[in-house]
Amino acid sequence: MPRDLVHSFTRILTASFFVLAIMVCPVRSHALTEKGYRALHVFTKVIHYIEDNYATEVDEEELIRGAMRGMLLTLDPHSAYMPPDLYRELKVDTRGRFDGIGIEVTIRNGILTVVSPIKGSPADKKGIQAGDRIVRIDGHPTKGMNLSEAVSLLRGRRGSRVKLTLFREGIKKPFDVIVFRRVIKVPSVHYELIDGRYGYVSISSFQQGTTRSVKKALKKLSRKKPIEGLVLDLRRNPGGLLDQAVDVTDLFLKKGVIVTTESRGEEIDRQEAHAEGVQPDYPIVVLIDGGTASASEIVAGALRDNGRAVVLGTTSFGKGSVQTVIDLGDGSGLKLTIAHYLTPSGKYIQDSGIKPDLEVPAKPPKKEKEKEKEKEPKPPEDYQLDRALEYLRSLSPAPATESS
Repeated sequence: MPRDLVHSFTRILTASFFVLAIMVCPVRSHALTEKGYRALHVFTKVIHYIEDNYATEVDEEELIRGAMRGMLLTLDPHSAYMPPDLYRELKVDTRGRFDGIGIEVTIRNGILTVVSPIKGSPADKKGIQAGDRIVRIDGHPTKGMNLSEAVSLLRGRRGSRVKLTLFREGIKKPFDVIVFRRVIKVPSVHYELIDGRYGYVSISSFQQGTTRSVKKALKKLSRKKPIEGLVLDLRRNPGGLLDQAVDVTDLFLKKGVIVTTESRGEEIDRQEAHAEGVQPDYPIVVLIDGGTASASEIVAGALRDNGRAVVLGTTSFGKGSVQTVIDLGDGSGLKLTIAHYLTPSGKYIQDSGIKPDLEVPAKPPKKEKEKEKEKEPKPPEDYQLDRALEYLRSLSPAPATESS
């Protein structure tokens, strides 16, 4: 690369950094420091030496894109530079329909990790679990991949297959799972009446219209008589739209903070509950597990911290950061973490997750399992739900009946 081109590139790159700072954080916008300029000078030297001395001819554009990918990897798993093909993939919106296998993934400790399979999806039916680590996708090692690249490999033409090599805690060797892609139409809300007294509402993800669906479910559950309690199931819910999570939480709170957003140590947003349209003050148990993430963690944390619900299950995933997507003008995009969510009590969700009030594993302990076998021919199908209902029954015992 000629030296005048190197200098031109240095000026362009510096200007790009400056524009990006204005777009993301206008109050604190500034050019690079002297230390930054020195590092950028070394960077252009590296490009120059590669251009002149590498064993084969290189593509300047690919070099620069690779450098930007690497730069974003030094930040956090959710920030990424996306070349045009990956940026187009990201534009698949949140209306609940796309082609894929139905899993939410993240990078945890440098490893591609399953946050949660979507309920009823091909991945769910194949037994893929929250916390599974994806070692390879169709033979491609995932080490060093960013999230956008991984998602691009996981999605594909409906009916096509993808082979995942997984490592699961408790299993010594990695194993392969073959999953067929299909259109993922995610019904956001499922509900039913239990014992004629308790409502059960499961939310698989927060999409456009989720709040409307929850309202409809609650209305139908109380059609004959008011429910005496509610189980709100957020297990294996990878999150989704923040505004829907806030609005669902608002259905159960008369007042109080739902979530605050913090950037660089300063509060930049606060969402609070409103008194209008609040549900009756029946007891609520929120079910969570390791697949409960992001927006669903906000709901669980808000209802618990405001004293409106008891949280039961296992510690949630711990994904509580805010990303913005910036169009870079050449078909590529930048996904950048710009803030973190805090629960009403001021606790960070990121990496910590929501710890339940009542720690209940997914399966009964061995001793309890043996007791259950003595009582009935089959153990309960859903141990955590069974414990949640047991808790609600303890608050409102069944009315006495007369015997003749």
